[in-house]
Amino acid sequence: MVFCTFTIVRKLSVLLLFPLFIFSQDHDNYDVNHGHDNEFSIAFGFIPNENFSLGFHAHYIRGLAFENKLGLGVSLETILDEHAHHSISLITIYRFSNSLTIAYAPGILRVSKESKVLYEFTQHFEFAYEIPIGEFHIGPQLDLGIEDEGIHYMLGVHFGIDF
Repeated sequence: MVFCTFTIVRKLSVLLLFPLFIFSQDHDNYDVNHGHDNEFSIAFGFIPNENFSLGFHAHYIRGLAFENKLGLGVSLETILDEHAHHSISLITIYRFSNSLTIAYAPGILRVSKESKVLYEFTQHFEFAYEIPIGEFHIGPQLDLGIEDEGIHYMLGVHFGIDF
């Protein structure tokens, strides 16, 4: 079991780091805030728990200030496990000049437990590294969720398009 978990973690690490090596470029000549007036992005990844659940989220973000480094929008997240975990949040994002983004998303979590549907407060922190490819961007992402049941994290890949 330990060997199997190590193999999965190793494959996930390659998945996260591979885009950095393939698409890395000289950012000195690139305006990292190119676009970002409006952005739609999705991310998917694994929640490292006993079963390695799959997580997915989507964002719509509108650039607001500081040449669109600061943005505000809405976020939807789901974790595909036995709890039917879904959330909707307001999200605020800040894009640093080195392609690093940090987002905070407070919202409402809908979770099913023992045939009951419960609504709880949730918070998500997201850290991503965006590698620009024209109007698209891709990169590794870490998502931390803080809920009544505890903390979960998702390691995955972020895909976005600016329009």
